Amino acid sequence: MADDGEAQRLAEDARLWGHMLHENSLLFSGNNLFLVGQSLFAVAYTTLLASGEHLTAARLLAAFGLLMALTCMFVCHRQFHYYRVVQNRAHHRLPEFAATRATWARKPIALLLITYGLPLMAAILWVSLLFVT
Repeated sequence: MADDGEAQRLAEDARLWGHMLHENSLLFSGNNLFLVGQSLFAVAYTTLLASGEHLTAARLLAAFGLLMALTCMFVCHRQFHYYRVVQNRAHHRLPEFAATRATWARKPIALLLITYGLPLMAAILWVSLLFVT
């Protein structure tokens, strides 16, 4: 019986660890996709602006780029908080993970910059471009 309980606990720990890795991957891959989309919008914007004839279309692209940045900020905010919940569960359940986190007692600055900084910078860029054109 004790072996079954231990096997079940190990399986639960493995699922929790896999869940945390999955959420981490979602957080970073979502931001990568966002950056690619923003880059394509920026290229399209500059192409339209360089032609000189499509100022209205360039402004529309800037407005959509801003909406995309704000949407990304909202989605990243929710994903970041969910990831933190799963990470805290893993911290309390998995001793090796807790020990590693204890030795790295720093704030998740990089994660915060990726979650909030990148969408905020993109939003500032698009607002600035809307005012310039």
